[in-house]
Amino acid sequence: MKKYVAILGLAALIGCSQDTSASDNNKEEKPSPQDLEDQLREEAIPLEFAFVNAGEVEGGEKVSIQGTISAEETSDQGTVYTVTTKEESGYGTYTVEKEDEDAEYTVQDIVEVYGKYRGMDDAGTPVIEGRIIEGIK
Repeated sequence: MKKYVAILGLAALIGCSQDTSASDNNKEEKPSPQDLEDQLREEAIPLEFAFVNAGEVEGGEKVSIQGTISAEETSDQGTVYTVTTKEESGYGTYTVEKEDEDAEYTVQDIVEVYGKYRGMDDAGTPVIEGRIIEGIK
């Protein structure tokens, strides 16, 4: 009788260990930072200043801009760039917030920015939360 109880106990332990390993395999793997960057690049829409001013872009939308840094301000919270773009309808000016204390770019650098549109600031300038900022040669 003790053998049967021992066998059932062992079988239960084996079954439990198999269930937990099976549930580990069913968990979704978190995407890597590189995968998230690639996804942002694919999903970002090119932002046009005229469309932003017309209210055609919603907050939280994934966007991209390409332009020249015309101002830079660094603080403990990160760096805020003013990026001026040349577009079909003229020029646009955007505020790009980057949560990174070490600014990699300076005034007059040409950059491409990927991030989320956050809306207009108090001065009426469109604000982008810059997730990716890349220099353009």
